[in-house]
Amino acid sequence: MHSKGETPAATDAPNCTDLTIEEVKQELYNRHHPSLTFLDIEAHAKTVHRIRTLKQKHNVVMLGHNYMEPLVFGLSEKEEQGDSLGLSMYAAKTEAPYLIFNGVPFMAETAKILNPSKTVLVADKTAGCSLADNFGAEDVRELKSLYPGAPVMIYINSYADAKAESDICCTSANAAHIAKSMPGDTLIFVPDIFFAQNLEEELKDEKNVVYPGKDNTARGAVCEVHEKFTLDDLLGIRESFEIPKGHAHRKLYAHWECRPEVLKEADFYGSTSQIMKDIAARVAASNLERAFVASECELTSNLAQEFPEVQFWTACSVRCSHMAQVNLGKIANILEAIDRNECLDEYEITLSPETIDKARAPIERMLEASV
Repeated sequence: MHSKGETPAATDAPNCTDLTIEEVKQELYNRHHPSLTFLDIEAHAKTVHRIRTLKQKHNVVMLGHNYMEPLVFGLSEKEEQGDSLGLSMYAAKTEAPYLIFNGVPFMAETAKILNPSKTVLVADKTAGCSLADNFGAEDVRELKSLYPGAPVMIYINSYADAKAESDICCTSANAAHIAKSMPGDTLIFVPDIFFAQNLEEELKDEKNVVYPGKDNTARGAVCEVHEKFTLDDLLGIRESFEIPKGHAHRKLYAHWECRPEVLKEADFYGSTSQIMKDIAARVAASNLERAFVASECELTSNLAQEFPEVQFWTACSVRCSHMAQVNLGKIANILEAIDRNECLDEYEITLSPETIDKARAPIERMLEASV
């Protein structure tokens, strides 16, 4: 925890970016981002410029999660953008004194676990997660007591205390691979119930996947964003946006956290990174003209920026209310506090050395098993 006068020293970087406010505006206009309006750019260019100035001045690494709205996502360099685990791993390679994680606190906790000596900050420590908030260490212990000896695989979308009670972590990209590598025939998967059901289908005849609510009364959770997508929604999307199943150049994507029937209807399902890689590969081969992604709508906004040759349709009402708590003003407040050498307790993620040690073990086992 850093109090006034105890923050790491800034580098000798210049006090301003090379761009003026007007040049920042023009840069934003030049993105031709389909969801960035004239009003957005004119209203926020000054704040974007100030953030970029202080980010450079104090040698701040600004990690941007894929679900951040475009103006926030664009504050991060390309290598600073990605999913929560990838960003935490990237952070471990930098010598920057400050890490600002533009995401929710459980993500920043993972960054802190992998970078315990660094100052990890978030714009809003109250921004939660329907998965992480509704599942904790005591819930892991309950399942362990019901299935003694079964290894516990916990989704990365969880808090450090729950990770500390588990044997190994996973992401949506490596869950199936990690599960297959675990000893024994039975595996406890927490906390995402829909993800667990999808994993159960993926591993049928290979593993008995135990999860909250399956022949037990243990508490689990679901993603409040991905649970909103139903089979009827996808069938309606196919009809409305003319994306028939099996079309060579039009695809409907779904995230692992969606309901099982949604995944079965999708043309492709996977993690955020897997979906992005599939889209990139199809664009490179010139065989994707239209797509819908059943996930957080700002992911689609950022995909539309990256792949302008694809016509993306999106469900604009499907936003993560927690991710939306991270905005330009709050990010600017962190940087202003750094610049004034003020106490950062309001923003800093702190964990006890014991929690870091215990939670780091399942993350490291995951990284070893993913090689």
